[in-house]
Amino acid sequence: MTQHKVVAEDSLSAMDEISRVLGKEAVILNTQKVNGKIEILGSNNIEDIASSNAKKINKQKSNFSRLFTNQALEKDNQARRYNTILQNQNIKSDLNLHNLNETKTDLKEVKSDNFDKKFVDIGTFETFSNKLENMLKNMIISDIDDYSKDKNNSLTIDLLKKGFSKKVISEFQEKIINNKEISDLELIFYHHLAKKLIFPYEDQIKNSNVLFLNGPSGSGKTTLCAKIASYILDNLLSTNEKHKLSIINFGPKSSDYSELLNFGKLLNLNVASVSSLDDLIQYIEENRIKTKLIIDVSQEYKNLSGYLDYLEKIARNEKCSNLLTIPASSNKNMINSIMNFYKNSFPTMVLTKLDESHISAEELSILAELNCKIGILSGSRSIIGSIAFAKSEVLAQYMKDISI
Repeated sequence: MTQHKVVAEDSLSAMDEISRVLGKEAVILNTQKVNGKIEILGSNNIEDIASSNAKKINKQKSNFSRLFTNQALEKDNQARRYNTILQNQNIKSDLNLHNLNETKTDLKEVKSDNFDKKFVDIGTFETFSNKLENMLKNMIISDIDDYSKDKNNSLTIDLLKKGFSKKVISEFQEKIINNKEISDLELIFYHHLAKKLIFPYEDQIKNSNVLFLNGPSGSGKTTLCAKIASYILDNLLSTNEKHKLSIINFGPKSSDYSELLNFGKLLNLNVASVSSLDDLIQYIEENRIKTKLIIDVSQEYKNLSGYLDYLEKIARNEKCSNLLTIPASSNKNMINSIMNFYKNSFPTMVLTKLDESHISAEELSILAELNCKIGILSGSRSIIGSIAFAKSEVLAQYMKDISI
């Protein structure tokens, strides 16, 4: 037998029949659709096979003609069976990448107006994915009935609801995992977190000859500067030693530091102003031994060339200190950005404006995750008065009050 004609419902069935009757090396001579069915003429004649191979070499086949190419049927049939199985079973792993590449090619041909209506660009998709990931970051999916059986797990749910991060809660639970006798785990958690965050700063102020005050505009640096100066005058210097304390405004010549000047007059202190890094370095080197210096750094000089490098270098000296003011109303993104900028200058945090707003559990969590240390708590309504050095008991009570 050299030629065989098959009429079937579809081409796959027809080619299976050709392969079964004529063998794996058979070729397709002709394919046509008759009365809604597929009619295929195949052959295993050596002359037909040779003629088919010659035509294949001499003539470039179109994409459509390759659907019915004259190559060995077994490979075609296997490929078609494989694709059919994948489609029927909805296997997407390898096909997704293939479809994505085809989609990218097709997208190039789509007009811009249709593109906006039908497709989402990669940047938008990545932004959406990041937001979704952040939303799910602290989510726990479990049977809520199981959590009611274990007070530790129940505490996790309660603290997550109040805004504390899963990472901070997990660190706490690892420490008390074997202690089942504690009656008030939530209060113990607040004390644990407070101790992690608090840094005893009173001795640091006493021992530092140079105190830098950094932070964003409106964060209360100037008010804090006056409060620290007032504390030093009341507790560390006698009435005749006011000359041993100076306030420096470090900012552009055009900056307005009239508020700082007013504080200086009220406290009867010298207030100097320098606008270049070289002048600041010279002033510090000439006066740091005989005078305690408080430097109010303008936000405009945060990115001044060489300033951050100098701050990181001088902050390594135990006689120098870097205070970083963070308003209580700051969100976690702002805190993260500020801390990443100053992380190598050993900053001690000052939570300011606590009498105007409160810092939430979410922000306290990010402070803990970044290993921040809080040294001072401060308000803004009382301009000059004693500053509150941070204590773990006070912060723990604060967290308990804002969680109610």
